[in-house]
Amino acid sequence: MKIENLIILVFITISNFVSGQTKEIEINGTLFSFAQLKVDTLEGSENEIIELYRNGKKLLTHTIFKEEGDCSSIHIQLGNYKIEDNKIVFYSYWAATDRMPSSILPFGFRKQIYSVNNLGILKLTDAEIYIENYVPSETKKFLEEDGWKHKGLKFLNEQTKNDFEKKLLEDYIKNVEKEYNAEFVLNGKKKELEKLVRNSLKEKIKKHTENWIDGEEAFGRIKK
Repeated sequence: MKIENLIILVFITISNFVSGQTKEIEINGTLFSFAQLKVDTLEGSENEIIELYRNGKKLLTHTIFKEEGDCSSIHIQLGNYKIEDNKIVFYSYWAATDRMPSSILPFGFRKQIYSVNNLGILKLTDAEIYIENYVPSETKKFLEEDGWKHKGLKFLNEQTKNDFEKKLLEDYIKNVEKEYNAEFVLNGKKKELEKLVRNSLKEKIKKHTENWIDGEEAFGRIKK
């Protein structure tokens, strides 16, 4: 009986994974496959990803659409990519809405550039990110009482006033860079990154967030 249940569970899990279209693109003399796949989650939402292959070997996965949330909040991640000469550029965007008096997380932007050499080897050569999100910290005193929110988050939008507050911000940035494998950007670089990502994902952002109205009961507060 237990074995039968296990087999049924495995079948359901596999059947929830629906493949979509695959593009074959030659980059610097090497053929790569970009498989766009849809995943039906157990919560009933449908996420979308890109899987990149070379000679049948999966090299990386990039999120195209992901939505999470509960009865009071929605969190989305959008993404796409483009080919420039011997480079693959991936873009990511995070936005959220929450009716509860909690932080509106995640919110941010990311660009990743992978270069392909003449042997077909893929290498991450540039990555920038700005994100407001829950990140781990080895130093517990840098976390809020709930153990999730980093105290350095607030200083992304507020000026630090002393050395301790500077340490909080530095620790937050350090942990984001470790978590996302990208350089954290602020000020002018942040504005450039935001403009680039928003332009690249303009239609998707409009499609998935245009009905989010700030202050409306159904959405509460938003960050998009």
